Amino acid sequence: MAEERKTTGQRQKQIIDAARKLIIANGSEHITIKGIAEEVGISEAAIYRHFKSKKDILGLLVEHIEQNLVRDMSKASSSKYTSIHTIDKALRSHISAIEQRKGISFQVIAEIISLGDKDLNNKTTNTINTYITNLKELLARGVSAKEIRADINLDAAATLLFCMIQGLVNMWALSNYSFNLEKKYVLLWNIFRESVIR
Repeated sequence: MAEERKTTGQRQKQIIDAARKLIIANGSEHITIKGIAEEVGISEAAIYRHFKSKKDILGLLVEHIEQNLVRDMSKASSSKYTSIHTIDKALRSHISAIEQRKGISFQVIAEIISLGDKDLNNKTTNTINTYITNLKELLARGVSAKEIRADINLDAAATLLFCMIQGLVNMWALSNYSFNLEKKYVLLWNIFRESVIR
């Protein structure tokens, strides 16, 4: 197998992209180093020059998920809109990305849970906590601006938003993507919004 020379960063990106593609096509349980190597067009030994194991590849995927989520939240937070509108905008952005990638982030998380690896579980937990903290900060901004009720438990409200998205995506994936994710999101969002606004 002829291996084109790439920088470490380029090769790692290829490997991560191949892992993502394979998860979407076959489900996370079917990811193997051999399959990733074939997808990239390199040898298994070349994969092992960049990653020690499948666990390391999944760990980098979790980092990419976190970067994307935090980037979207940061982008939304810098907007001039109300905090309620900002949260909706960020969640819609995530829904759009999830639709394009067939819920890849949740499939990666499911794979990590099935592996039962403490380090990966901790990394994933930290990613989720960062996301929830960002939501909580946006909600707090809404309370300060008197857009959101002051009696709302911000931790619970932020966790509810995360669970709303995760649960919705799980239902969508289990139904073989049979319904319009954004339309269903809007129905849930409207109930949440009405329960927290002043």
